[in-house]
Amino acid sequence: MNQNFQAIVQETAEDNSSNEQTFLLGGALLFLNLFVMLFVGLYWMNPVMHEFISGRPLL
Repeated sequence: MNQNFQAIVQETAEDNSSNEQTFLLGGALLFLNLFVMLFVGLYWMNPVMHEFISGRPLL
């Protein structure tokens, strides 16, 4: 039983050997998240940007 478990763990460890893709995807998600937070913050707080995007002034 223990040998079967070790064989399964070894196979899955070999399949997940693409650390570069993992870091690239994580970096892209982090960048996208920061961009959305910055965009929403500027949209809510900056009257000029809010008026440019929505077409009406910020109340």
